[in-house]
Amino acid sequence: MEPLLWFLLPVAAVSGWIAAKATQKPDAGSTLKPISQHPFNQHCIQGLNYLLSEESDKAIKLFVDLVDVDEDTVETHLVLGSLFRRRGEVDRAIRIHQNVIARPSLSPTQRNHALLQLGIDYLKAGLLDRAENIFLQLAEKDRNRPEVYRYLRSLYEQEREWQKAVDMALKQQKAGGASQNVRMAHYYCELVDEYVKQQKVDAAQSTLKRALSVDKECLRAYIQSGDLEASLGHDKAAIKHYRTALEMNRYFSPVIFKRLYDLFDASSRLDQFVDFILRQADCRNDAAARFFLIKTNEKLGKTAVVDQLLQEELKREEASPYIVKAYLERMREMTEGEIQASFSALDRVLDFRLSSYMACHCTQCGFESNVIFWQCPGCQSWSTVRPYQNPLEYSWLEAPSSPISGQASTVPG
Repeated sequence: MEPLLWFLLPVAAVSGWIAAKATQKPDAGSTLKPISQHPFNQHCIQGLNYLLSEESDKAIKLFVDLVDVDEDTVETHLVLGSLFRRRGEVDRAIRIHQNVIARPSLSPTQRNHALLQLGIDYLKAGLLDRAENIFLQLAEKDRNRPEVYRYLRSLYEQEREWQKAVDMALKQQKAGGASQNVRMAHYYCELVDEYVKQQKVDAAQSTLKRALSVDKECLRAYIQSGDLEASLGHDKAAIKHYRTALEMNRYFSPVIFKRLYDLFDASSRLDQFVDFILRQADCRNDAAARFFLIKTNEKLGKTAVVDQLLQEELKREEASPYIVKAYLERMREMTEGEIQASFSALDRVLDFRLSSYMACHCTQCGFESNVIFWQCPGCQSWSTVRPYQNPLEYSWLEAPSSPISGQASTVPG
């Protein structure tokens, strides 16, 4: 019954117009019909009947015909245009809003409102140049409209013009809008990705400082700083940034531990990585830390330590299935015959069950994926997608680590 909710908006607008007309004093000698007999009122009643019968197409046609009767129903036209846009009929919304703007008798307030709605239509339709022109006109007329800067910011996000997006976010904030610091930090991080691709190291470093200046808790900026220092061979600086990120947000420990593992492995210092993990507070309750502790000791050939760690994992109430899987694989290699076949069967069952799990989710809208998006594709929020803390979600730790980009990237591992 959700369409009923939207159709009641134009009904209310039309009804308000009717009520206003009904209260006007009749001219001398004229005869005013009772409101129940007013033709507009009859149309509204008929439209409501259509809505209650869930005949939405007939209802909306009736209301469109009704507002076309009178030239003074500007607000009703605007409501109908917004309704069409919400229904996905953007072309019809554009035509309605263009017709409203073409009226010479509009007040400046009505014209600006209609222009804003038309700009939103263009934005929804992907006509970004037209939308930009309208929003810039409105911003020039009134610099204290945060919603105009919000739409411009959204537009520049789509066009990946990150510096312009920063500028609009600042103007939106100054015009009285909500804080945009988290978004601006991500815009700077997007610029960092571009500078890294262009091998502009100095620009990348200075832009990372800007990101942290607007949001000192920007996890992404610390991870990028670690990546940049690691690429330059500055291992100590990279480890410092990764450690800061790890202390800031344990949910991203799988991502950060993977980078640290690769860093220590590349310099043949995996024994130091073991010490690093053990020095982390509460590392035994972090499934990613336990995973890499086993992985690192296995790489170092310390089989007795690996066996002990695997046995400890089996005793946990919430053992990591991926570590249990490593145990099954180890047992399969150490046995033969029917016992080996049993371990192989258990391994296949576990693989099948784990294949349905997602690695990441959005804390805002619940969107799930095996990819980290710094901006959620579902609700467009920034910094809301994160790896699950649940130890079921670490299958992707085996692959080589890769940078996390702003729009879409494979989870490292």
